[in-house]
Formats: sequence, structure tokens, C-alpha cells
Amino acid sequence: MRAWIRNFRETHFFRLKLAVTAAKRRRMTRTRFIAITGSSTKSTTSAILRRIVSERHTVAFNEFSNGISSIARTIRKAPQDVDFVVLEVAAGQGTSVERGAQLSRPHVAIVTMIDLEHYSAFRTREAVAHEKGHLVAALPADGIAFLNADDAYVMSMAARTSARVVSFGLGEGADYRATNVEFDMQRGLRMSIIGPTRSLDVSAPLFGKHFYLPVLASVACALELGIPDDEIVAAVASYQGMINRCGVLPVDKGPVFVCDTQKAPYHSVTLPMDALAGTDAPRKTVVIGQISDFPGNAQRKYTEAISFAGSIADRVYAVGPNAHKGKAKFEREGVEFARFDSLEALAAHLRETAIEGEMILLKSAQNLHLERLAISFLAPVRCWSELCGQSGSCFGCRMHGIPRSEQPMKRGARHRLRARLDDGKAVWREGSLFARYMAMSADRRPPKL
Repeated sequence: MRAWIRNFRETHFFRLKLAVTAAKRRRMTRTRFIAITGSSTKSTTSAILRRIVSERHTVAFNEFSNGISSIARTIRKAPQDVDFVVLEVAAGQGTSVERGAQLSRPHVAIVTMIDLEHYSAFRTREAVAHEKGHLVAALPADGIAFLNADDAYVMSMAARTSARVVSFGLGEGADYRATNVEFDMQRGLRMSIIGPTRSLDVSAPLFGKHFYLPVLASVACALELGIPDDEIVAAVASYQGMINRCGVLPVDKGPVFVCDTQKAPYHSVTLPMDALAGTDAPRKTVVIGQISDFPGNAQRKYTEAISFAGSIADRVYAVGPNAHKGKAKFEREGVEFARFDSLEALAAHLRETAIEGEMILLKSAQNLHLERLAISFLAPVRCWSELCGQSGSCFGCRMHGIPRSEQPMKRGARHRLRARLDDGKAVWREGSLFARYMAMSADRRPPKL
């Protein structure tokens, strides 16, 4: 019976939802739809663009959850008269981008880059580009396609649309070109953007030069949409980034963590390390967890990542089920290297050895939840499950203080408990069974992260 109900929900009921969404989309004649795809930087581009546009317009959006269900839900829940709908469109299995494009029918499409971040599903860059190109092909003749001029796979999509094409990148031929890209810990990312008619100097408190791409893409789109220059500059400067995408988390009288724990595709695994190399710190540590999306020998990939980390850091640690796959081949002398089977053991080691002002970069795919290493410096962590199965960050889950075995499994129960924890009305009690909680007095409430 349960299997029949699940099958009904996943087929007939889901098709009904898509039909309702399509009808709602047809009625939203005054709303401009902006769809963003790419192998990386979708979420950051979307977040910056939303920050800019929302200064004087209403905006509906999806975030992190960027499959067809999320797109449909965002459109259904958006107000009928909303000014903009900004959608991330991911390439999962099959024709996910094509279906998302058909459903959203965007007026504007942004394609950031093409790489093998989707190796398990598409195997080649050509296949990734073909799937993501459906977003550009869905544009109307009066639409705009924003394409990365430095990526040949992205620029090839121009042939699939009759819409106007606007390019952005570092090269001379780009319509919007980023120049003088600089980064330091005190002032963050800074750069100049040269457009067809005017130039802008922008800055953002982001960690690393590699964030130039989402900033450039979002600013180029905003300028073409007619957003005033001063609003763009102010909005970009106020964007703090995402805590689990090179988010900087300083510990009082302790180390400074850089948490890049959302994704770790092989093609970009060294980018935050490049940023770390340019920082001034008494000591630098790199922690490498899970690396994803690569063809060929895993041992070679992990060895390359560990070796690169050793070229810029004083300490390199590998952790998790793949920690044994990488070898330490350091050209510099005196680099400390160790493997840890568990995050709990590594957290204890870091707490014992970290020094004030030390920079600690955490780099991994999200399944290891490496951010718990940073959280353990701020609050007790009792959930050390290697693979808990929960998507998203521990910063959002906020149940790090409760052992995994004591946490409720159902989504609704987890949501209600999270609300009680945030309000300071509940705390985990050792020895409880299946999350029985006790009320807390104000002076016993745990620190909020």
C-alpha cells in the first residue's frame, strides 16, 4: 500500500503539480524570469543578483534546492504580481535543465561555466554543455543570454538562441570585462568592471579572487536590467557570502576558519587554497575531506590535492573514508601531514594544537559535514556521525549538540525541534531516548552560532 501511494505521488500527483505550475506561469505576464545555470557559482550568482534587484523590486527565488520540484514550488508560491523570479536550474539526472527551462520560460538566462561537476551523470563537458544549453534555447527573441566569454562551451550556446547575447569574462572580447581583480583579508574582493558604456568599481567581503565570476555575472545582468550604478555597488558591498562557501568564521582568541564545505568538485578544489596562499597568518592549515566529480584514478586526484595544499600550508590533514587514498608529496620541507579516520578525532587535535590567528581551510563535499570542526570551537558537538544523510549545512541543521541517535528522523519533528532550540526552549539531556527534551532557563541557553 505504501509503495502504491509513493508511486502515485511521484507520478500522477507530481504531473498535476507541474500542470498547475505551468498554468500559474502563463498568468504571470508582468513578471520577469531570470534563470541561472552552470557547473559552479549558480547559488552565489543568484544570491548577489537577488541582493541587487531587491533594493527596489520584489523577488521570488529558490535557493540551494534547484531541481524541477524546487522550480515548480517557487513559481507556485510566488505572488502573482512579483517583479522578478530568480531561479537556479541544476543539471541532475536526465533532462532536468530542459524541463526546468520549459516550465520557467525565462526572459533572461545566465550561464556561468561548464566543467565536469556533473561527471557521474554526463561524463563529458560536451554533454554537460548540451543539457545546460537548453536554458539558452528556451529564451524568447526579445530575451537576453548572459554567457561566459572565457568558456568556449558556454559561448557555443549562442548558436542555440535568437535572443540577444551579452558576454562577460576576463578576456578583451567580453562585453563586460573584469579587470584589476584583487583580494586580501582586510578588504575582501575588489575589481573593476568595464562595460560597453560605463565602468564600475565594486568590492565584496568574499574570500578569494575566484568570486569575481559570480560578481561579474550578476553585475552585468543588473546593468542590462537598468539598475542604477550606486545601488549595484552598495548591494554587492553588503553581500556577506554563504558560510559554507568559503565563509570566514573567526574564533575569539583562536583560529580563523574558512568553511568551503558545500561542494568539492575536482576541477575547482584548489581555488580556496590559492586564496589562502595570499593571506598573512602565523600558520596555515588545510583539511581535505571528500573530493567529487572526476574521471580516472581517485588516488591520483587526492594526492594532487594534498600536494597542492602542502605547497601553501604548514599543516595538511586528510579526513574521512577517502583519507587513505592520497599520498603526501611535498616539495617544501617541514609540512605536517596526518590522516584521521573520524572528524571527532581531528576536532580534538585541532582544539589542542590551534593557535591564535591561524588560518584553517576546510574543504570537502557536504556529505562529510566538515563544518563541525569549526562549530566545535564555538559550542559542544555531539553529532559526529560520518554520513548522517542530512542535506545542507550543520549551520542550518543546528542539531550538532544532539547525538545522531537521539535526533528525530521525520522532517516535521526535526523542524519543530529546531524551532524550540532556536527559541532556547529545549536542550538535549544525556540519557534521553529519541529526543526527550527539558526546558532551559535563560542562563543555560547555548550560544547561537
